[in-house]
Amino acid sequence: GDYGHHMSRAACNIGGVLLAEELKSKGVCVVLLHPGFNRTEMTRKYESIWDIEGAVPPAEGALRVLHEVIRASLEKTGAFVNCEDGLRIPW
Repeated sequence: GDYGHHMSRAACNIGGVLLAEELKSKGVCVVLLHPGFNRTEMTRKYESIWDIEGAVPPAEGALRVLHEVIRASLEKTGAFVNCEDGLRIPW
């Protein structure tokens, strides 16, 4: 399920990678961030596993994203980063 969502995310990801390549020579960093599992209306259908899987309130998820934005650098440009743990997500 959720094919439209997953396909649009893949398109955004490759768009970010292409933008990162284009802007790197100008000193502009572009990182792609996965915010992690957040307790939102979009994930409410998974409410029964929020606690099991560690879903966090939106405010905490936003702080995780901000943390990764602050850590962004040209060395990370074009990377897809998981905001839950700061690790790169291969795709």
